[in-house]
Amino acid sequence: MSESEDKRYKRCGDCARWKVPDSGCTYAEDIREGIIRADDAACGDFYPNPRLKKQPKEKPAPHLTSGVAEEGLFEGIYYDDKPMFLTRTKDGFSIVESVTNQGRKVVPKELSEFPYPPYGYYEHAIPNREDLFWRVRNEFDTFVDVDSIWKDYGAACVLLSYQQEKLLTVPYPFLHGDNESGKSSFLGVLGALTYRPLLGTTIPSADVYGYLEDSDSPGVVLEDEAQGLDRDIDKVKIYKAGYAQGAVVPRTFILERKRFIKYFRCFCFKAFAAEKIPGVKGFTERCVLIPMFPGEPKKEWTERDAEDEKRLRELRNVLLKWRLASRLEWLLPQPALPFKARMRELWKPILQVTYGLTVYDQLLNFASKQAQERMSGKQNTLEGHIVKVVSELYVKNEPVPFTDVWDALVKELEGKLDDKKPNKMDTPEFGGVTKQKVGYRLREILSGKSRAYRTEKGVTKAYEFNEEKLRRTVKSYGFNIVTKLPSFPTSEGVTAAETMEKDHEISMPKATETPQALKKLGNSVTTLDDLASVYWSDSFYGEHECGVCGYKRVTSWQGETHKGAKIPICDSCQQEFEKRRNA
Repeated sequence: MSESEDKRYKRCGDCARWKVPDSGCTYAEDIREGIIRADDAACGDFYPNPRLKKQPKEKPAPHLTSGVAEEGLFEGIYYDDKPMFLTRTKDGFSIVESVTNQGRKVVPKELSEFPYPPYGYYEHAIPNREDLFWRVRNEFDTFVDVDSIWKDYGAACVLLSYQQEKLLTVPYPFLHGDNESGKSSFLGVLGALTYRPLLGTTIPSADVYGYLEDSDSPGVVLEDEAQGLDRDIDKVKIYKAGYAQGAVVPRTFILERKRFIKYFRCFCFKAFAAEKIPGVKGFTERCVLIPMFPGEPKKEWTERDAEDEKRLRELRNVLLKWRLASRLEWLLPQPALPFKARMRELWKPILQVTYGLTVYDQLLNFASKQAQERMSGKQNTLEGHIVKVVSELYVKNEPVPFTDVWDALVKELEGKLDDKKPNKMDTPEFGGVTKQKVGYRLREILSGKSRAYRTEKGVTKAYEFNEEKLRRTVKSYGFNIVTKLPSFPTSEGVTAAETMEKDHEISMPKATETPQALKKLGNSVTTLDDLASVYWSDSFYGEHECGVCGYKRVTSWQGETHKGAKIPICDSCQQEFEKRRNA
């Protein structure tokens, strides 16, 4: 009992004999006459009144799984069938029953307090990162029959899960395929080896952020049978936000006399398995889609034996020890990557954790191809075709007539018009496309502003665009704007200056004349057959002389020959390369 508590519990009024007749109190007469008051110090015969408030009990020590304490970094494990802490200091590793965190005693969690098998202690030296990667890779090779590159990717995801505090974004692997295609096996290996995973089906959204809030370090969420995910709007929002560091979910709590907001963390590595890909664009953009097919793995995941379980437990114990050893000492590298935006967010963490390993170049090349395929897929959407049409029609400082956009889009999409429905066209790829839908895309995607303009044929609608915003949007779809000078007035009452008309007569062909053919500016460096790959590179943007056809054009495409030489590629040669590759 502290000194303050000692004074509190030893007052005369707290004595069991206080004003009790015939209690044997030596000072009973002085109490009756008011000489001794209740708050006076008690005498040596003090006897505590059991009905008064007892000394408050000491709060139990909080239970944690990991963190930083006065003793150093710590991780919860089970050692000799008891919950213990594995700590790492400058002197090495040690196993202790408790640690001190912010002046308070902290103990490890019990088995019933976490959803994964407990970690143990690995007594031997930690393998280097190269050996560690291949030990994990071998487990995928044993239990999963999938393309080799996805086994590499899965092993990289396991290493990544033990370094999440150092990442700004994490990718979401999404395994999709028919029944018996190995999705659950792939997810099972991730569940056996990733850092403190929550593996389940139809996990309620409250349990997702509740589990992450209860964890002291970012764990892992693995959800099987996620084909109905697009119907759970609340959980989709959590997943969309949770791929970036620092994301939280606010929740308001209302008590009897208090109202407060609590912020739950939702950032962590997550993986999903489902028969179908959810139709939520913002979510799927954060996913790396992994197609799964029926195969014949070396061993079925459901038939693993005691030897397999022992090997997997030992490997995850090694990974936990590696996490402690590398958490402060190893800073993730910052490799130079040829892609930006979402692709960079999805692939940079994987390439960071594998940088310097023998598998790095293979993963980098695969990521570049994924970026190219993602760009091609983006271009083949309705929005992509609209962006392409506008980029070709745009003239500097002039609005683009909507009729021109619509006519060009009909040709681009091979649409068919119906005289009875002039505001709609039927397309083989996108079904019915209306003028209203196209106008909406022009406003929402390209930030176009609709205005009415008077021409010789009457009043027509046209769209004005901010050139810089338009250029950035067009570039994000893999296209480029070749800036064209205005050659005729567009708005009512505006006429071109005489000097400008003369300049146009000299430097620009008339509207009725056939445009002059482009001339080659140099000798071609190679042929399409010599190219090993062609990929998009934002850092490469500018006017270049194509290494295949020799034309000088604005482009961001870059090609790599079989000998490793990198050359600029124009849009036309890139498209021809794609046709030959897909033939």
